[in-house]
Amino acid sequence: MSRATPPARRAFPYAAVLTVALGHFVHDTFTAFFAPLLPLLRERLNLSLGLAGSLTFFLQAPSLFNPVIGFWADRTRWMRWFVVLAPGLTATGMTLLGWTSDYAALAVLLLAVGVSVAMFHAPAPALVARLAEPYTGRGMSIFMAAGELGRAVGPVLAVSAAAWWGLPGLPRLAALGWLASAVLFWRLARVEPLPRDRRWNDAALHAWLRRWAPPLAVLILGRAFMVGALNVFLPTFLHAQGRSVQAAGWITGAYEAAGVLGALTSGTLSDFLGRKRTLVLVQTLAVAFLWAFVATPDPWRVAWLLPLGFTALAAQPIMLALVQDHAHQARATANGVYLALSFALRPIAVTLSGMIGDAWGLKGAFALGGGLALLSLLALRKLPGDTLRAGRAG
Repeated sequence: MSRATPPARRAFPYAAVLTVALGHFVHDTFTAFFAPLLPLLRERLNLSLGLAGSLTFFLQAPSLFNPVIGFWADRTRWMRWFVVLAPGLTATGMTLLGWTSDYAALAVLLLAVGVSVAMFHAPAPALVARLAEPYTGRGMSIFMAAGELGRAVGPVLAVSAAAWWGLPGLPRLAALGWLASAVLFWRLARVEPLPRDRRWNDAALHAWLRRWAPPLAVLILGRAFMVGALNVFLPTFLHAQGRSVQAAGWITGAYEAAGVLGALTSGTLSDFLGRKRTLVLVQTLAVAFLWAFVATPDPWRVAWLLPLGFTALAAQPIMLALVQDHAHQARATANGVYLALSFALRPIAVTLSGMIGDAWGLKGAFALGGGLALLSLLALRKLPGDTLRAGRAG
C-alpha cells in the first residue's frame, strides 16, 4: 500500500502494534527495577550518589552500538530476533541485581543487560512505525505507553518482591520475561527486512546524520537533565525525605503511571497538531510542574508528581515519531542513531545531576535540570518542519 492512500481506507493494525507493545511493557517492567532498588544497593555497597549515578554508564554503554544494530535490522531478518529475545534476557539480568557483591560485579551485570536493552530498542520502534503508517504518532503512543506502563509496574513489583523474598529471590520473576519472548516469537515469525530498492544509500544516510544529529543531541541532553535525573533519583529523594523504600517505590510507580497516559495521548495528538508544536507544549508544562514540585514543601509536593509524570514522559513518542517521519528508508538505523545519542548522553546528565545533588541537594539538581530542558527546545529550529499529519494525509 502506498503512502498516498488515504488513511481512512486503512484500519489501524491494533493486533500487530499491541503485540510489540506487550514486549515493550514486559521488557521495561524489568529495566525499571534499577531505580527503586538503588537505595538498597547503595546501602549494601556503600555507594555515593555520584557513584550510584555512574552505574547508568554501564547500563547505557552498549546502546552506543544502536546505529549498527539498527543498520543490521533494516537489512536482515534478525530484526524479529532482537525484539523476541530481549524481554527474556533483560528480565534475567535485572533480577540478578541482588546477587552482586560489589560495585564491579554490579557494573558487569548492568553492562550485559545494556546489550539486551539495545537489541530491543533499536528495531522495535521502527517495526511499529512500519506497521502503523500513516498513523505513526498513534503507533508510537501505544508503543511508548506500554513502556511507561512497564516502568510504572516495575518499581512496585521490584520493591514488593524484595520485601517478600529479599534481593536474592528476585530471579524467580525472570519467567515472565521469557513468556513475553515466546508470545513475540509466535506473532513476529513473518517479519521481513525492508526491500533493497527502498533503502537509503550511504550518501543519503550521511546527509540525514549531518542534519539531524546535532539538534537531536541538544534536545536529548536537555531532557535527560530533567527526566533522566527524575527516573534515577526520585525514589532516593523521596526516601531521604523520610518515606520508606516501599512507599518511595509506590509513589514512583504513580509518577510513571501518569506517564502512561501522557505517552498514550501525546503521539496521537501530534498526528494532528504537529510534532514540534506538541513537543514544545508538553515540555514547557513539564518544567513548570517540576519547579512547582521542588518549591512545594512536604508532604504536599507529591501532588505535583501526577501532572509532572503526564507531561515529562509525553515527549518520547513525539520525538520517535518525528525521527520516523523523516527516515522512511532507514527506520531502524535512524532510530538507532536517536537512541545511541539518548543512551550516551543520558548517563552524563544523570551522573552530573548526582554530583550536583551531592553538592547542593537533589532539589537543586532537579530545578537546574528543568531549566536546561526548557533551553534545549531552541534546537527544534534546526529540524525540518512536520510532514503531512495523519488526519490530513492523502
